[in-house]
Amino acid sequence: MPNQPTDIELIRRVLHEDDAKAFAVLMHRYEAEVYSTALRLMKDEENAAEVTQLAFIQAYKQLSSWRGQSFGAWLTIIANHIALRLLEKEKRRGHVPLDNLPLTGEDGRDIEDEPYNEEREQQLQRLEQAVNNLPEPAKTIVQEHYYHDIPLQNIARQLNMTENNVKVRLFRIREKLKRQLS
Repeated sequence: MPNQPTDIELIRRVLHEDDAKAFAVLMHRYEAEVYSTALRLMKDEENAAEVTQLAFIQAYKQLSSWRGQSFGAWLTIIANHIALRLLEKEKRRGHVPLDNLPLTGEDGRDIEDEPYNEEREQQLQRLEQAVNNLPEPAKTIVQEHYYHDIPLQNIARQLNMTENNVKVRLFRIREKLKRQLS
């Protein structure tokens, strides 16, 4: 079996030779990783597939801004950004199905056309990692409330706590996360 081209070689071919097949190889190489990231956030296979597609479209459009870091990590950051933006929109609109969401940002531009903001993506990644490292039941409280928009009363019932106890814990968790991330 011949040596497989590196990510750098494939990206160079896409940028300098407009080689669509090279980008297809990159997509195939990272599709499962990006999809897994999207599914973890979206909790729905169809929506995760949509986020995966949008992530590859944005990556292709902004390939010249890639700075040589891990291409897979760069793609997953893009997928995280798109998924979180879509979840924010969904939450603001009262859980409208993703198929009915306009895929535009606050400024009216398409999400996939927004410039890549590495600093914001790193902050989001650190926040997600910090949440994943929280002990139970703190992790559950944050994920249920912020990721799934579950009312505090329902979270309290699920964890056999009072609603006030959940509110206090949530406040303390937010303060702890702020300290960790600053």
